[in-house]
Amino acid sequence: MSIKDRSHLIDTLTLDLQPVKVINVGLMTLYFLVGAFVFSLSLFLLTGPFRSGAGHQLLSSPQFLVESCVGVLSIALLMYAAFQLAIPSPKPLLSQLKWPLIGLIVWISFYAFGFVRPALEPSALGMRDHCNYQVFIFGIPTLLVALYWLNKQWPIYPVSTGFLMGLAAGAIPALIMQFACMYDPHHILTAHIGPGILVGVLGACIGAISLTRHKKTAST
Repeated sequence: MSIKDRSHLIDTLTLDLQPVKVINVGLMTLYFLVGAFVFSLSLFLLTGPFRSGAGHQLLSSPQFLVESCVGVLSIALLMYAAFQLAIPSPKPLLSQLKWPLIGLIVWISFYAFGFVRPALEPSALGMRDHCNYQVFIFGIPTLLVALYWLNKQWPIYPVSTGFLMGLAAGAIPALIMQFACMYDPHHILTAHIGPGILVGVLGACIGAISLTRHKKTAST
């Protein structure tokens, strides 16, 4: 094949190609994080009051403030990693899972430390009925919307992607519940954090099924 023919062939093959749209994962995470928090806060306001004095406790207790900020940061890391996993990358899976999971463990560790030195005096003040069910249910809409976007990309680790996003979606109402329900380390770990982790398990299951269908569609 002559150089002229080869050049013509290349021009023909690339004629209908469109530029690839680059996704800003950081910006996507920020938008989704803010939207998910606003949505969850709306649900909490519709279903009951926040604990009396929770805002003052946040400002008066440095430990409560720090553990809450660490919670927000860990959720952001989980979301960012999930959105990042939806885009094929040569990075090893372990390196992409390491920091978001470490962030989650550090956040949970604050409440485990609370058995020795709680950020606030443990009390039943503001206890919500069925708070464990609320955490789980309130996390599901965020998870489903996120998975809808993730499945339009090409995540090559469906279980990990769904698990990370599920953890983020469940951690949002779990964190907000520290202001809307009673503050007690044992109650927080079992009735707030526990159901939030279950949303992560649900995300792993849905992600695996969804991406399996995605692969089958692409192969036909």
